[in-house]
Amino acid sequence: SKCGEKLPEDPKFCTKCGAPVNIEATAANTVVERFEKDPHLQEHWIKRVIAYAIDSIIVGVATSLLLIVTLFPIFITNPFEFLNLFSFPFATGALLVIYCIIAETVYGTTIGKSLLGLKVVTTANEKVSLEKAFIRNISKIHPVLPLLDVIGGLLTSTDLHQKYSDRIANTTVA
Repeated sequence: SKCGEKLPEDPKFCTKCGAPVNIEATAANTVVERFEKDPHLQEHWIKRVIAYAIDSIIVGVATSLLLIVTLFPIFITNPFEFLNLFSFPFATGALLVIYCIIAETVYGTTIGKSLLGLKVVTTANEKVSLEKAFIRNISKIHPVLPLLDVIGGLLTSTDLHQKYSDRIANTTVA
């Protein structure tokens, strides 16, 4: 408070001098504390992470099968070349981006999101266009980028339900 009075948690006014308390300056508004206090927000992100894991596993298996079929001659002659650590994440990421764009544009959800009752919509609660689906999913091209996308969204937005690319595309997961 302005007068130096120690205040209880989440006060609106100082109990000693009556001055309004700047809520934004209190520690209760950090992203971590907002997560701690909001079980709905926790559930939302747990569902999104599980849905992402499900979709990644589906696409990872599909990518593996596709690579085995298409690169079988290389696999037979040199199995270690087939398991190149740089090409597999990129191939999986590219297929994950394509899969998510098509699924979200056509159905409004992916298999993982659907299993958890999640749907992708615009902030106006409309169906997602191809362009918006591309913008919100391009970060999935490499396994590290989705984490940066989420962190960027959480640190730069007041709506903690959106990752950074969701904010750019005016989309959200409901």
